[in-house]
Amino acid sequence: REQRRRRAKGSSSGAGWSLFLTLAGGMQELVESIASRLPVGAVRLRAKALGLAWDSAKRTWTVATNEERFEADGVILAAPADAAAELLAPLAPKLSDELNEIPYCSTATVTLAYREDEVPRNLNGFGFVAPTVESRKIMACTFSSVKYPGRAAQGFVLLRAFVGGALQPLLCEQDDRALESSVRQELKDLLGIGAEPIICRIHRHPRSMPQYHVGHLERVQRIEDHLKKLPGLALAGNAYHGVGIADCVHSGEKASENLLHAVERVEAL
Repeated sequence: REQRRRRAKGSSSGAGWSLFLTLAGGMQELVESIASRLPVGAVRLRAKALGLAWDSAKRTWTVATNEERFEADGVILAAPADAAAELLAPLAPKLSDELNEIPYCSTATVTLAYREDEVPRNLNGFGFVAPTVESRKIMACTFSSVKYPGRAAQGFVLLRAFVGGALQPLLCEQDDRALESSVRQELKDLLGIGAEPIICRIHRHPRSMPQYHVGHLERVQRIEDHLKKLPGLALAGNAYHGVGIADCVHSGEKASENLLHAVERVEAL
């Protein structure tokens, strides 16, 4: 709304949209919206998949969870590559091996809130990335309340620092007190913030970021070749063709389309 107002006054040019967009109530809104459109009973919450079996005679899959077993015409594994590998090991060992070769790293986010007058430098951007050569204890920092209006009340600032990653994996293993302390020291050095934060929230994301090393595309091609031997099975997620949310959504759409076509071909036989 603010950008549209500024455009109307002639104070900005170009499209009236921010470079960064998200859901007002957080990413959970996306999941809740999808779930609300599905038939009652279609979603099994907290049901861990324990095994898969393919019935070549019936041409159906059997999915075993910690609560039940059920048949399905098709299966999409939208799980991390190592979790998919574990499920597929009895059925397709070579495919499982390829999936297990996709490495992951862990990250942590430290979110801090301050009063605006406690931040001495003007936050006239969306954040910053810390170059590796500087050997900082944070990878980057997002000015959340600037990037997404409404993330903090008037007169307050919300910052989110990113820690760990492939180059500094041990930093994620610090306890909460040490992690907060190291992040606050970095923000003091870089932004001049010496005040005690109003709130501090730490979230850890173990093995959450797949690493696309040299040869990744060739590995993904081999994975897709193995999948052709397993009718009615597809993979989706951030381990294959992109780690961003848009990439993951696209992978899910592509997997469901491929699966639907595969099921339709079976039914036509």
